[in-house]
Amino acid sequence: MAKSNFNLSQFIGAVREDSLARVNRFEVFINAPSSLTNKNIANSGAVSLYCEMASLPPVNISTKSFKIFGPTYQRPFSAEYGGEGISLTFHVDRDMQVKKFFDNWTARVVDPDSGFVGFQEDYISTIRLRQLNEQDDITYELELYEAFPRSVNLLELNNSAQNQTHRLNVLFAYRYWKDVSPEFQTMPMDIPRQRLFPQVPVVDVRNRQFSPFSGNLEDTSGSDLPISA
Repeated sequence: MAKSNFNLSQFIGAVREDSLARVNRFEVFINAPSSLTNKNIANSGAVSLYCEMASLPPVNISTKSFKIFGPTYQRPFSAEYGGEGISLTFHVDRDMQVKKFFDNWTARVVDPDSGFVGFQEDYISTIRLRQLNEQDDITYELELYEAFPRSVNLLELNNSAQNQTHRLNVLFAYRYWKDVSPEFQTMPMDIPRQRLFPQVPVVDVRNRQFSPFSGNLEDTSGSDLPISA
């Protein structure tokens, strides 16, 4: 009879040697948008330091059923990075600077007086999440791109609550995230040609070919007409 590959002694030895990732070993860095007037608290790392709870974001590959012959298989066509929201929880300092920071930030997204939505470059930012080991070495690192606070939860005030402090929960929306660990870097060959050479041709290119090496259109028809892209 065949034996299982699982061995309890090997598992215990692997855990003792490699250890396991701890949920309380992490750090968060929030880059303040350039439009914030009170961004010194974020630049000094105070907001990041007060972060008590965070999450590592998901990724979901969207697929469609595809069948040529035989069993149906799933064919991927896009990816979603959980950009609807990721929750971060912060301790709030005595002077409420953390709360004021996020109040100011949300006011850059939608002006509370006029109701106008701000320019995207004025309110988006980058958030970096790091997983640490017991020696405070960075074992995993990612960045959330085009992030901004989507929801800032209420802070309850209660006379009967003794020796309790505020915790502010902020829901951040973002466009996508990427692993920026040193051992996981996207090579140039992995980048689609459309992103390397995003030029849009403005002439008839039916008899011309796009050169991925020069990033220009090459005339293969023998015409003397100028080529632009």
